[in-house]
Amino acid sequence: MYSFVVRKALIAMLVLALLGTAGLVAAVRHSDVGYFSPQFTPDGAAVVVVVRDARALVLGLGYQMWTPPARVLVTRDRFSVVRATLADGRAETLQDFPASPVEGTWIHTYRPGLYGSAHAHLRWATPAALEYELGVTVPRQPTSETYVTRRRWDGAKGSWIDSAPWERGWAGMGGDEPSQLNGDREVVAVRAGGPMPCAVVIVTTGQDKARPVLETSECRDAYPDGYAVAALSDLLRRSEIERLAHLKRTHEDLVASARAKGLSEGGAALEAIRGMQRLGLYPKPSTMVATRAATATTSAPVFTITDQEFLVGIFNDIREAIDRPGEEIEKAGAYVIHRDFDTSRQINQYLADRKDTEFFVQADGTLWRIVVDYR
Repeated sequence: MYSFVVRKALIAMLVLALLGTAGLVAAVRHSDVGYFSPQFTPDGAAVVVVVRDARALVLGLGYQMWTPPARVLVTRDRFSVVRATLADGRAETLQDFPASPVEGTWIHTYRPGLYGSAHAHLRWATPAALEYELGVTVPRQPTSETYVTRRRWDGAKGSWIDSAPWERGWAGMGGDEPSQLNGDREVVAVRAGGPMPCAVVIVTTGQDKARPVLETSECRDAYPDGYAVAALSDLLRRSEIERLAHLKRTHEDLVASARAKGLSEGGAALEAIRGMQRLGLYPKPSTMVATRAATATTSAPVFTITDQEFLVGIFNDIREAIDRPGEEIEKAGAYVIHRDFDTSRQINQYLADRKDTEFFVQADGTLWRIVVDYR
C-alpha cells in the first residue's frame, strides 16, 4: 500500500513537471508582505522596521530540482519604513519609497524567491537619526543586477547623505545592531518558509512565548499556538550583541586611559590592543621574554647579534625584549634575511617548526636567555 502511494505521488509530480515545461499550468497571483531589520526606538516604546509589499503573476511551477523555473511578472514591489507603537499596536508609515526596479519586470526564478532577493537594514546613527539601506537584486542573464537606495548621517556636518533612488550598486550595511535589544527584550524578524520574514516579535528574557508586534497570515498559520521562544533560538542574537558591546566599551576605556597618561593617538591605540590581549578579549600573539643568564645552562643554541644588526632593524622584537627584561614582548614573524649577516637565517631555521621555545643571545656584552611563547 505504501509503495503504491509513493508511486502515485511521483507520477503526479512528473505530470506537473511536464505541464510546467509545456506552459500549461495556469497563471497564479501571489502577494506577500515582509518585514526586515526591526529595531527598537531609542526610548524602547516602539519598533521601526522596513516593510516590503510585493505582488506577482506566476506562470509555471518553479519548484527547484523538479520543474523549470517559473516565469514571474512582478506587478508591485514597494518598500516603506514603519513605526509600530508597542503600547497600542498602532503602526504608522515614516517613509515610503518609489517602486523598486523589480516592479514591472519579468523574471525567471524558483520558489520561494518569486520577487527577486531583497536586503534592508536600519541603524540609529544618533537617537534622532535613523539611517537606512534597501537593496533588490533582479535575476538576469548572464549576471543579476543589484539596485540600492540609502541614507547615511554625516555627524561632522550634521546633515544627511542621500543616494539616488534605486541606483546600481551593492549592499554595504548589515550585521547586528545594539538597538535589537532593549533591556530584557529582543526584537526579531521571523520566517515561515516563504520568500520574506512574515512577523516581527519581541522575545523577553524568562518568558516562553514571544509577543507578536506585526505579522501576516502566513506566520499566524505557521505558529498557530504562538511564537515559542525555543523555536526561535536560531534567530536570537543577544549574546553576540552583548559580547560586541562589551568589547567596544572595554576598548574605548583602554584608549581613554592611555590618552590620559599622555600617549599619542597611535600609541594609545596600540596600548589598548595590548590591554585587550592581556584581558583575553583579543587573540594573543606569540611573545618572547628576555632574562639575563650567566651561562647557557641548556643545550639551546647561542646566537651572537651585533650592534649593527640591531641598528638596521633586523631584530626589533629581541631589542625590545632585552631593553625590557622580564616583560612579555610581541614576537615578530620570520626575520628579514640580510646580505651582510647570517644570524637571521640561523634563528629562522631554528624556530621554523615552532617546537623550540628557548635560545640564547649574546648582545650588548651580556648573555640573554630568550623564551618564546607560541600562540
